Amino acid sequence: MQPQRTAYTLQGDSRSLQIEGAAFERAAELLRRSPEFTVLATLKQEPANSGTILSFSHGYNRYLEVQSSGRRDEVRLHYVAAGGSAPRVETFPFRLADGAWHRLALAVSGAQATLLVDCHPLYRRLIPPPDRNFTQPQLTLWVGQRNSKHSLFKGTLQEVRLVSGPHGYLAQCPGLDSECPTCGQFALLQATVQELTTHIHDLSLKLVGTEARLARLEQCDCQKSCYSNGTVHADGATWQRDCNRCSCVHGEITCRPVECDRAECKNPVLHPGECCPTCLRQCLLKGTLYEHGERFAPKECAECVCHDGNMQCTRVDPELACPPLPCDAPDQFTVPGECCKFCPGVDYCSMGHSCDENATCMNLNTKYTCKCNQGFQGDGLTCQDVDECQEAGGLDGHHCHSNTRCVNVVGSYVCQCLEGYTRRDKFNCVEVDECVGASHGCHADAECTNTPGSYTCRCRDGFRGDGYSCTR
Repeated sequence: MQPQRTAYTLQGDSRSLQIEGAAFERAAELLRRSPEFTVLATLKQEPANSGTILSFSHGYNRYLEVQSSGRRDEVRLHYVAAGGSAPRVETFPFRLADGAWHRLALAVSGAQATLLVDCHPLYRRLIPPPDRNFTQPQLTLWVGQRNSKHSLFKGTLQEVRLVSGPHGYLAQCPGLDSECPTCGQFALLQATVQELTTHIHDLSLKLVGTEARLARLEQCDCQKSCYSNGTVHADGATWQRDCNRCSCVHGEITCRPVECDRAECKNPVLHPGECCPTCLRQCLLKGTLYEHGERFAPKECAECVCHDGNMQCTRVDPELACPPLPCDAPDQFTVPGECCKFCPGVDYCSMGHSCDENATCMNLNTKYTCKCNQGFQGDGLTCQDVDECQEAGGLDGHHCHSNTRCVNVVGSYVCQCLEGYTRRDKFNCVEVDECVGASHGCHADAECTNTPGSYTCRCRDGFRGDGYSCTR
């Protein structure tokens, strides 16, 4: 409890601590202007009470609310994420409702939420950035309750504040991040300031301070996280998006196609909404197994096709199914097992065929046949792309060598160089020595050491830093 501050005891179920008019507009505008804000409160909550400390709400809908649950011993942040509509909640386990005075600070900075109790940092979480554009009609700001009937805080509230800008908790704990120098350090600092009599020395001091701030920003966890489709992914996290497997590496998102097991059948089928083709059931007819999609003629003027375990056979009417022949009737001949008659030396492919667009039509003596083109597989009537990256070597496999990554494309594949390598030919990549050229980011007072696929930076003797920024 802070001295010389008025405290209010909240009891009972009949109260309405509602902020309206100009005060509400100032609070909403404060949130809209800054992506960083802090809710501060000095309170004493009755044990087992679950009550709201501060809430922007309308009826049962909570757009931004700080709540303390004495039943579950946790502090909750209710909010709506930017670009979303469903309410979200972030819970912080802590027993705030214990009948004792506490100072609570819940700070939100972009995609990071920090909870402090009694000036002690307890939790730091990555969350989707909250929506701060409070334009919903009939939205109300409440203190000590969610609305007129629900989540009533019971206990004593001395101070509830909404602070915008970074490090808002310093208004409650001003000495949290401060460090006092020793007397020797203070005397040395005075002597140094007195020696800085020229404009060049002043600029040098500012440059050192700027480089130090940039080094801290490069090491910040917020910059290493990835933001994709309204979701924050931590550094090193992996997730699936459509038929791609994505990962977050140092703030950058890389996605690769989902790896599929090789389908052990002639005609695999890709169902809508799935990423990998699957094999359908075979058909058994007179002791012979037929693959799904396989066609054959068991006798003249009959055709059968296997469809997912069911053999479907139809009779072929020669008058309707057979094409007109360009030769005279005496020159026409029949072939055992075939329903239609034939003429010698006919270009059947030019008369129309049912070959797949990725297949080639070839004339035979009595008919045409279809053959899938290089990079595709199937019976010629249906051809599917061969994923050469699933197998190394051979006719249907890839020939990418070390330091490369095989990427399947329609009808073929490409060998992509790994990071830190450059292309030597179509199948090989060699390492790039970043230290030889000017492509590395080492500081001028640092030494660059080449490593497989990358490089490292180390400050020279007499300097300190991470190699990308070095100071004396």
